Amino acid sequence: MCYEDYGVKKMIVVGLSYGGFVGYSMAVQFPEAVEKLVLGCSGVCLEEKDMENGMFQPTKNVPACFLNDFIDVMCTVNLQERKELIEILYNNRKFADLPKITQPTLIIWGEYDQIFPLELAHRLNRHLGENAQLVIIKAAGHAINMEKPKELYKHLKLFLLDSRPHTKPDSNDDSHKLD
Repeated sequence: MCYEDYGVKKMIVVGLSYGGFVGYSMAVQFPEAVEKLVLGCSGVCLEEKDMENGMFQPTKNVPACFLNDFIDVMCTVNLQERKELIEILYNNRKFADLPKITQPTLIIWGEYDQIFPLELAHRLNRHLGENAQLVIIKAAGHAINMEKPKELYKHLKLFLLDSRPHTKPDSNDDSHKLD
């Protein structure tokens, strides 16, 4: 594996949105190398039936600058590759087929995520059980790294610096909910 060529024996993987699909896959394929995993607003437990059942509603009041950036990034460059990525991610997905990982995992999600709804965070947390910790960033959507960067980094730091699988943040802090 490429990481071994650089002398990397252990790693902590952080994946936001579609990057979480990559991170989860790495944790499954290389459990001895991936020590901890952070999944931010990543619908790795999404099923094809979620799309069929209308889980996702069109977003309302999207700022024009965000919409223009989204169109530029997702609709003008590498169209064939993006089409294939979407087909791979969504076609024939069944939650029962999602491997269960054992690494300590931080699941961090925006309360109002309209790309991958919060229900997916709860579903993934239940699937991973005692190895997972769910943190919900209040008043944030899908782009938690841009909307609430200080909150995101605070929880990342707590999780990454803690040698135990679970860290319970200060109970006086109302910016999170533990599931």
